[in-house]
Amino acid sequence: MMLSNFRLGLTGIAMFGALSAYGAALAQSPPIAATPSAISATQGATSGLGDSHRFTTPAAATAHCSSDTIVWSSGPDLTYSLPNAPNYGKGHGFYACKGEADDAGFHPD
Repeated sequence: MMLSNFRLGLTGIAMFGALSAYGAALAQSPPIAATPSAISATQGATSGLGDSHRFTTPAAATAHCSSDTIVWSSGPDLTYSLPNAPNYGKGHGFYACKGEADDAGFHPD
């Protein structure tokens, strides 16, 4: 009986270790880019405009860079729209500080 319990304990430890390794591998996998926003996020992360510099509202972006123009980006082509553009804030995308977007390789559409 004790040997059986010991084997069950080892099996549980081995399974926990395998699941932990699998979970760590998943955490390191790059996100699957399914939308233009996700594709842009992937490109932004490599160009310097990662998620910490992308905002869901103009107010959040303004709080981050109050003296800069807030731009809108919604596509995978590293372009942005200025506040007076007809597509500003439309569709899937994010708000960002113009200076940071420019530094990251984004440009006006």
